[in-house]
Amino acid sequence: MSLSFQSRIVLFFSTLFIVVQILTLLAIYWVCRANIIEQIGQNLIYAENIFNRQLTEHGDRMAGEARILVADYGFRAAISDSDQATQMSALENLIYRIHAQTGFYINLQGRIIADSSGRFQEQMFRFPDAIAKADAQGQAVMFGLLDGELCELVVAPVLAPLTIGWVGIVIPVDHGLVDSFKHLSAMPPDISLLAGSGDSLKILASSLADPSATFFKSGIFQQPVSAFRRPKLVESAAGSLLVLIRPLAAANAGQAISAVFEVNLTQALKPYAILGYVVLGLSIFGLLAILSGAYLLARNIAQPVRALASVSQRIKAGIFGPPLPVSDDELGRLAETFNMASRIAGEMSELKAQDRQRRELVASVSHDLRTPLTSLHGYLETMQLQAGQIADADRQRYLDIAVRQSEKVGRLAQELFELAKLECRATPLQLENFNILELVQDVTQKYGMAAKTRGVDLHAGLDTPLPLVNADIALIERVLTNLIDNALRHTPPGGSVLIELQALAGRIRIAVIDNGEGIAPQFLAKLFDRDSPLSRQAGGGGLGLQIAARIVAMHGGVIQAQSSPGVKTLFSFDLAAAS
Repeated sequence: MSLSFQSRIVLFFSTLFIVVQILTLLAIYWVCRANIIEQIGQNLIYAENIFNRQLTEHGDRMAGEARILVADYGFRAAISDSDQATQMSALENLIYRIHAQTGFYINLQGRIIADSSGRFQEQMFRFPDAIAKADAQGQAVMFGLLDGELCELVVAPVLAPLTIGWVGIVIPVDHGLVDSFKHLSAMPPDISLLAGSGDSLKILASSLADPSATFFKSGIFQQPVSAFRRPKLVESAAGSLLVLIRPLAAANAGQAISAVFEVNLTQALKPYAILGYVVLGLSIFGLLAILSGAYLLARNIAQPVRALASVSQRIKAGIFGPPLPVSDDELGRLAETFNMASRIAGEMSELKAQDRQRRELVASVSHDLRTPLTSLHGYLETMQLQAGQIADADRQRYLDIAVRQSEKVGRLAQELFELAKLECRATPLQLENFNILELVQDVTQKYGMAAKTRGVDLHAGLDTPLPLVNADIALIERVLTNLIDNALRHTPPGGSVLIELQALAGRIRIAVIDNGEGIAPQFLAKLFDRDSPLSRQAGGGGLGLQIAARIVAMHGGVIQAQSSPGVKTLFSFDLAAAS
């Protein structure tokens, strides 16, 4: 099925908009997703820094409490005296004060001499790396597993002034700690503490509701921890996760302890779903708007194109209608070109018609000229051949007839010349403002003697004041002359010819009325045409009326004729009043 031009435009713009909109939505989605991931990653780094700071501050505070104990003279004296009861009492007081789990006193051989919990008495201390670090730095805060539970271990040396032993404090790190920390962040990540040894992995503490269902069972942790020093996006059974891993200071060199910070990206993107719905709604609204706009645009383009196609068909068929409306754009300029082409084609057609009419006019005028010329030739030839035989009265009669025929020939030739000039626009209008009353009065006076000779009453109704008219005074005088001359020639003695003037809306109406012989109804339809039957009647008045009609048309008016034979004949035309 062939689509119309308008439908193709709508389809093109709609398809183009949909493609661009889809690409735009994809670009917006990926840019927003990347920005959100970047923002969540920054939050993860921020949360990890806070977590580390909290653990460090907590460990430093515990280490400070331990240093207070080891600086106590009584505690050092109890160590020197091997007073185990005093040592135990001091440790219990410290544990009670700082809410720790267990306190140790460790001798120089690494054996636990005093244990506030009583579980590790006389055993070797399990975290020698912590003792080495405490000797090197004055204190040690590390993490390790004690009976399978994650603990924060604080170790401080007992100096007197040399090292005579160490005090160790054990603080449990449980699920409550990581869960409470989770809610300190604006975008709370889930925190899990893991212990790894070789290929084994153990979850020590986690804020996740069900850690076993997460990606911990996947092979992601077979990658080195260094791969997660920056937030990294991983895929798991739980969805897309943004993960950051930070190693913690391990009390045992063979056991790695890490803090895992993770955000479920699917859950994190849910608050942005409303933005997606807004964008989708705007896209649908934009699609409807572009469809409406494309329809209006297509209609505004298709209508002029259809009009141009219609004009081209009319020009092809030789029909020249009204010009197309011209707008100030490319289609308007194209319409102007079509109008010009239509005018040229119309003018060519009119020139052809005028040429045809001109040939007909030449043939008609040739016929009209042949009759008086034949008569004139016949009388002159008779006078030449019978010069001495014609009586004076006959000679005078022949001469009078010859003169009238020559006058008729001269009048036809002059009218033909005037009509030819008007047809080819060789007589440009010389417009001016003048008083039509004065012009009518002058023409009436010029024909006053001829009217009196014929016994016709010629007068003009000049009583009503009228505005000036804007016209070519010489050509309007010619119109009045032709109409009044025709009226006088066709009005019998005793008749009357009246010139009336009347002011209309912005125009002046001039009428020449006589009560002569009148014009038969069958002649009125073609009275001002070139093939008017009156042009072949005696007097040859047809060309004079054609000249008058042409002059009035050049002034934008219309000449009309009404006649009741033997009663009244009226010729009228109108002119524009001067502004």
